[in-house]
Amino acid sequence: MKFVTFHRPGDPRPRLGLDNRDEYSYTDLTGRFPDDPDFASMLALIDGGQPALDKAWAAYLRLDADSIVQRDVVTLLAPFRPRRLRDCSLIVAHLRPSLVRTVQWLGTHGDERPLPTAMAATDRLMSALYDPAASIGFADRDPDTGAAPGGVLTWPSASEILDYELELAVVIGKSGRDVTAEDAEAHIFGYTVYNDWSLRDVQARNILGSGDVHGDAKDFPHSNAIGPCVVTKDEVPDPRGLAMTVRVNGQVWGRGSSSEMVHGFDDAVVELSRGADIRAGEVWGTGTVPGGSSFELGRRLPRPALVELEVERIGTLAHYVVPES
Repeated sequence: MKFVTFHRPGDPRPRLGLDNRDEYSYTDLTGRFPDDPDFASMLALIDGGQPALDKAWAAYLRLDADSIVQRDVVTLLAPFRPRRLRDCSLIVAHLRPSLVRTVQWLGTHGDERPLPTAMAATDRLMSALYDPAASIGFADRDPDTGAAPGGVLTWPSASEILDYELELAVVIGKSGRDVTAEDAEAHIFGYTVYNDWSLRDVQARNILGSGDVHGDAKDFPHSNAIGPCVVTKDEVPDPRGLAMTVRVNGQVWGRGSSSEMVHGFDDAVVELSRGADIRAGEVWGTGTVPGGSSFELGRRLPRPALVELEVERIGTLAHYVVPES
């Protein structure tokens, strides 16, 4: 099943919606079942577990005309605010070309660090990340910096190089600690698309100065977008085999695949729960798929731009980018 969150015309309250798979409509689960707490929001559905999904499936099988809304009259919202948002090192091949571009950019902006020295350090990092025994790294992101699908992202004036990052993301459906490999799958609710917007010049200066590759280069208004929907795990039998595509102003700028994952989401559940709590409603990105950012390709986003990130079996997360006035 595919779930969305939206506003109905004239009603600002968020509604949980179920995709009717007819390309035209959703079922308003919140409106159809106003007294059912499991359908109050996406997080409520996730917290409700399998019993909530069973009720949603029953509603899908028995469509109710009064609760059906046309897609073109509702306003999609971000599916939900994650209880925690992490960007993980499950896909790492993107890092080398991106770091090469960063070193080159620094070389034209006052940093005289020799390219061979920097690349030797990069190669050591890549070797470590590709080691199957290596720990799965992650960076926490600000879950309050989300954005609605189809919304507008204002290009921050502090940066000349705004970049998208195409990622697959998992939605955690069950809390736990010290989860075993045998039980890891049971902690996964589903999947969504994640755009980890980045300010590349700010990021490069941070690396040169404080060494922080995240911070204000990653967490700014509307910079951590997920959506347009959440797809339950039964709809994605192999999350490591999904085609991924970037389009800018209607033209394909990049293609990739989640087959680039060095570690699976089940591996991440095991490792990130070791000695620590994971919670239902967390969202974890894979890291950027190769070909999934303009910076690594040596391209620059135009202003304005329509950026569309598509992941097979899930959907397309689109945003308009406009200059800051």
